[in-house]
Amino acid sequence: MKSIYELLNIDQGIIDRVNEIKQNIINNKTLLKYCKENQIKLRDEVIDASLMNLVLFVDYHGKCEGCQGLHECKQINNGYRPILRDQQTHIHLLYTPCEYQLAFEAQNEIAQNIRSFYLPKKILNASFDTLDIAEGRKEAIFKAATFAKTYQVGKFQKGLFLWGPFGVGKTYILAAMANALAKRHIKVALVYLPDMIRELRNALGHNNLEELLTEIKNVEVLILDDIGSEMHTQWVRDEIIGPLLQYRMLEEKPTFFTSNKTIDELIRDYAYTTDGVHDETKARRIGDRIKALAEEVKITGKNYRL
Repeated sequence: MKSIYELLNIDQGIIDRVNEIKQNIINNKTLLKYCKENQIKLRDEVIDASLMNLVLFVDYHGKCEGCQGLHECKQINNGYRPILRDQQTHIHLLYTPCEYQLAFEAQNEIAQNIRSFYLPKKILNASFDTLDIAEGRKEAIFKAATFAKTYQVGKFQKGLFLWGPFGVGKTYILAAMANALAKRHIKVALVYLPDMIRELRNALGHNNLEELLTEIKNVEVLILDDIGSEMHTQWVRDEIIGPLLQYRMLEEKPTFFTSNKTIDELIRDYAYTTDGVHDETKARRIGDRIKALAEEVKITGKNYRL
């Protein structure tokens, strides 16, 4: 009786090469160890049905050894390593994300939960693990970390109004909090207020002012960076800052602030606008809204930007 190879008119050299590959597979120590650890049985009929999968596994499984990150990945699919699954009649080859790919995906998910307006990208890498817990910063760091750990969406908690001199790390502390919240799938927006005001003024002529304001108003946790440094016009005070804080207060949405001024100093400044409008009542209302939304905490210490 003729063999299947003869019936198919397959060259003997090809048959010999296939048998050689099969023998190498059977004797491969890495494969044998992997199959033993994962309870995969290498029966002859299974090997015949899965030879190409086994060859690919042997060729690429070891390429992950010593890898330091996605930038030097040697796999066919960047960030994915080969694994085998026993399907009884054959062995299935799958590709699963490695630890670096999983970390990359996790970081992307975090980034999707943080919206940064006009702040440098490096601030999005802030972490409580890298914060200098100096004496003048301890209270602010503790309160920010506590909020990041305990906040529950839909349950109002007061934010923080961090004030102190330039460069003491007010923004970095709240950015670290934002990252911690984002890891818990809570949406956060960090807004550098002076640049936001300039953007909103430009939006006046393009009919998208309300769209920009709506996004900032409705984010779950809002961080307004450097409040008090923006232009103090009547329009800014009465049409932007006041309504934004009023909305956040009524909707009980946590709001955080950084400033070089105390809340009382802000009230004083908002009473006199640069376009010559004096209104202490509206200025006090802004101060009252800030106090309703956030706890005032002073930060002291060295200038980390020097």
